[in-house]
Amino acid sequence: MHRLPWKWAWLPLLLLITAKLEQVGGKTYLDWARTDTQLTRLPFFGGGVGHLLRYLHPLSMSPPSERGKISELRSELDANYVSYRGAQLWKLNFNATRGSSMEEREEDDEAAEERQVLASPDAQFNEVVALFALTFVALIGSLLGQKLLLWRSVSVPEISGISGLPLALLTLNGSELYESTLEGLQWLSPMDLRRFDFLSPGSSYQINRRYRNGSQVQRYYGFQLWKVHETRLEQPELRAFWRHFGSEVWNINQDGIDILIEQRNVADARKFMDKVGYSYNIMIDDIESAIDESYVEVPAVEHPLDSVRNNSLPWMEVPGSTMNWRRYHDQADIKQFLQTLLETYSENVELIQIGVTRNKRPLEVIRVSNGNPDNWAVFVDAGLQARDWLSPAALTYAISKLTYLWGRPKGRAKGEGQRQSRAEKAMRRIDWYFLPLANPDGYQYSRHTDRLWTKNRGYDSVSGCYGVNLDRNFDYGWDGTGSTSNPCKNLYRGAHSFSEPESRAVRSFLSGMREYLGAYVSLGGYGQTITYPWGDADYVTENQRDLKQTARRAVLALRRLNQAEYSSGTSYRQKLARPGNSADWVQDRIGPQLVFNMFLKDQGRYGYLLPPHYIVESGEEVFEFLRTIAQQL
Repeated sequence: MHRLPWKWAWLPLLLLITAKLEQVGGKTYLDWARTDTQLTRLPFFGGGVGHLLRYLHPLSMSPPSERGKISELRSELDANYVSYRGAQLWKLNFNATRGSSMEEREEDDEAAEERQVLASPDAQFNEVVALFALTFVALIGSLLGQKLLLWRSVSVPEISGISGLPLALLTLNGSELYESTLEGLQWLSPMDLRRFDFLSPGSSYQINRRYRNGSQVQRYYGFQLWKVHETRLEQPELRAFWRHFGSEVWNINQDGIDILIEQRNVADARKFMDKVGYSYNIMIDDIESAIDESYVEVPAVEHPLDSVRNNSLPWMEVPGSTMNWRRYHDQADIKQFLQTLLETYSENVELIQIGVTRNKRPLEVIRVSNGNPDNWAVFVDAGLQARDWLSPAALTYAISKLTYLWGRPKGRAKGEGQRQSRAEKAMRRIDWYFLPLANPDGYQYSRHTDRLWTKNRGYDSVSGCYGVNLDRNFDYGWDGTGSTSNPCKNLYRGAHSFSEPESRAVRSFLSGMREYLGAYVSLGGYGQTITYPWGDADYVTENQRDLKQTARRAVLALRRLNQAEYSSGTSYRQKLARPGNSADWVQDRIGPQLVFNMFLKDQGRYGYLLPPHYIVESGEEVFEFLRTIAQQL
């Protein structure tokens, strides 16, 4: 006599309990569903297997006379239930058959309709899908380590011509079917079923398996980003709120103060805000989920301005490079992209290594020039803050567009507008120096270990903490208010000014360009603001008029580009004062005509965790800003 495997021994007991639940006390399904126990609210435990199947597919298991009762039952159990009885979904097929001749239009209606069905794969697919009944979805797992399977039970009636359909037609849209099925089952469970989704490429499981799979990864479950609608952090109540409940202030701008709240402090922070009466918004209710979204890759069909769709952005297709600007790439991809540009546009492109980091990663500057010694030089860096992934991605996009337009024939510029042609000519009269990744050590650490890491990876032997904030390590105003001497804090300015190899490399390289440096631009996130010196106090520079005029022109140009609303002003007045920042040092020691910080998207909705959908749009904004600077020079 064969015994049942031990792993199925629980099945008879479960069926017995289910049968008893249907009989105890003579209670109906509605009585069980109205109890306060969360367990009995689930259809399986409240009404048995049959009840669960009726939830999954209510019309397939009951005669027509009982279907109305089942709909009433569902409406009683779920307050959000909406009935779509009698509704129809129609699809209009616009394909090659619409280009028929006048003779085809005069043919018999029935013959033409039959020929269209046979000629259109879409119509055949719609017929099959309309007759398929999705009745049950289950995840089958084995305690012996077997793979999990997605089981779909379908009923395929006899259809004339079904055997002639290609196999690919029957398996079309499998990922969409899986996602829609998971979404359809969501109302059955009081918890979020997406956390158990491990098959989709954009799921948390797949993302953590590929990028954040180490035991040392810093997690931010339950952390929240709040925007407090106040701009004066020196107020006693706000100082107390930040000291007791806030983990870090991300940004201070015209809209308010963005504060990161730890999970353990969320409840007390809400009570405190209700007590003091400040208004606030929860911009991100779970930082960990927002981190997962920053790793996904945007599908080609969903990309906002994809050359695959309309061939309008050919510079997004770089042969020999893995850069596609549908996701945030790591340091190796960016380095390989620069090398590809060097090989493709060798006449105008040059790579210059200006230094190495503490982890021996190269600091590479790409130079784009026509070789004219009378050109002004413009230096642009990005990624001083490690958690700022947007500025390196946007800058590499602008570099790709610049090199493509630089090398194309002049005749192709006809018909594109006189303004754009003049701007492109002005950009060709500039020697461009780009440092796409000013903090490669911190950037890589942010990608694989701590997504919110902002410093470099320098080690302090006294405290045992890592990192110096590179945007606080320059000489001008180095020890001012807004930085700290604590090596374990994100705003640590370093043991002394220019203590880090990254800031020293930038200092040495810019000092050699003193005679011909026309403009310096530092890209960062976030705030949608164009600022210029000074940042430590409300002082006026000698070139303040030119800075203000250029910034206003850039704001208008960005508004014409994509209705982006940027603000402009000094760093101090824009609430973005940062002692020891690079822009103030360049203005003080190098003295070019133009010095700017450009803080990219957004204004606090995502903060540093901006999804990759905005990369292309931000890259266009960076290119437009650089074009404005070229025209001004």
